[in-house]
Amino acid sequence: MSGMAPRTAYESSGRRERRRRRRLFAAALAVLSVAAAGATAAIVLWPNGGEQAEPRPAAATPSPPAAAPRTAVLAAAEVHRGEQVRLRYRIDGQVDDSWTATLVVLTKDGGQVKAQRLAAPSADGAAQNVVIRADLPVGRYTCVVHARDPSGRTEAAAEAAELRVLPPLPPAFPGPKAVAQALDWAAGRTGKVAVAVVDSRGDLTGLRAHETFEGASLVKAMLLVAYLRARPAPDPSLDAVATTMIEESDNGSANTIYGVVGAKGLQKVASLSGMEEFEPGAGWIDSRVSAADQARFFFDLERHVPAARRAFARTLLAGITPMQRWGIPAAAGPAGWETFFKGGWLGLDNRLMLQAAWLEKGKKRWALAVLTDDNPDRAYGWNTQKGVTGLLLGEEPTPAYLATVLE
Repeated sequence: MSGMAPRTAYESSGRRERRRRRRLFAAALAVLSVAAAGATAAIVLWPNGGEQAEPRPAAATPSPPAAAPRTAVLAAAEVHRGEQVRLRYRIDGQVDDSWTATLVVLTKDGGQVKAQRLAAPSADGAAQNVVIRADLPVGRYTCVVHARDPSGRTEAAAEAAELRVLPPLPPAFPGPKAVAQALDWAAGRTGKVAVAVVDSRGDLTGLRAHETFEGASLVKAMLLVAYLRARPAPDPSLDAVATTMIEESDNGSANTIYGVVGAKGLQKVASLSGMEEFEPGAGWIDSRVSAADQARFFFDLERHVPAARRAFARTLLAGITPMQRWGIPAAAGPAGWETFFKGGWLGLDNRLMLQAAWLEKGKKRWALAVLTDDNPDRAYGWNTQKGVTGLLLGEEPTPAYLATVLE
């Protein structure tokens, strides 16, 4: 019996060793299996000799790179050489403040002649503006916007537009210096004075140009346009009425024409010509007007008249009776300008004195309006109108110059 004990001890020890080996073998198989499957798990040996798999977070899948933005110059443009032009462009796509954008101007063969850095691209793809000076030879060019991020990545596509540079415009007439002198002089006159000048380029400058005055007979020029639009073909009887309305400033004739066109016809002319301050009255005579609106209206007057009736309109506005040719025509006529104008006056001793005109000489054309109220007397108003016009034409409003009242 005593010979059995060593065997039993041996067998127990062997079984323990075999169990330990099986555990190690199983752990090794687990490690190999995890590695072979690419699983993201770690084997942790616990203090009691066991093991347990601990999951790891899966590696993040890299995001694809954001699509590059696209740029576009939105419309072709024309500009006279030396002038400024506004271009509109848009950048679509994922951009932020780190991106830079540049407007590039190219010749027909692709040579770069101008580049201008742009504002930070708009993240929502909204249209943006850029103003450039066309200091380029006359010709046709291509404008394109290039965008770039700090890494050097550029836009995916760029839509270009044409820029046409035209010959330079002649200098504006009247020049800025003459306009400034005329407005300064007008500002020192007694009473209420408003002046607006539209130069030969169509640019408007003024003194109190948007203040309103009672329109009086100046409104008859608007009635004439409304009538000619309502009667695009000659109407002998009514044309005779329109003639006395303008050339003699006859109020009865104006009432007849107003009966033809009505308040709607007068308002239509104001709207067509872009008047901003025109205020209709109970009738035509108490409508309110501004110097800015009237100067612009006279500058563009022929455009608002049917082509077949323009010669008639010119004849009437150039044919004002000699007894009413004070102020603007009194200054412009002797200087060689043909004056197409209308005046208005109201009140005790004609304290309200209004005039507006366009003037032509050769290829030059410009317009002005001189509106005055609260004049000490009618001659003072006439002198204000003549003095402003004279300064615009290079004449000093001396007492001797102003002494000649009519053209």
